[in-house]
Amino acid sequence: MNNFNRIDNTANRIRTAMLKACKKQADIVKETGINRSAISRYLSGEYEPKQDAIHKIAKCLNVSEMWLWGYECPMERTDLQKKNDNLTDIVLRLRKDEDFAELVNSLIKLNQVQLTSIKQIIAAFLEKS
Repeated sequence: MNNFNRIDNTANRIRTAMLKACKKQADIVKETGINRSAISRYLSGEYEPKQDAIHKIAKCLNVSEMWLWGYECPMERTDLQKKNDNLTDIVLRLRKDEDFAELVNSLIKLNQVQLTSIKQIIAAFLEKS
């Protein structure tokens, strides 16, 4: 297991990543859905982002969550992290949204034919959005 040392604070790391990504605070608000006052508090160092917020910010700025928290590790978001982003998003939503969790539990019980039908219905909904 890696032993990471915290060598910087999250506020500095967010600012550094914003500069590298050429993004402003408004861009982060728009892309993450995190409100402006929370982003301001993270940037000032008043508050540390929780795991779900750090994940959204790291995705937005294309950096590693551990790096963003100030740990001594590569800044770049790895291919494995990018590959697991959807899974992480699902887990975070499962923790917060009971209706979503109930829907996922129902999907687990379906056979392949039923899943294919549901997939087609969802695709049709998304096309109309």
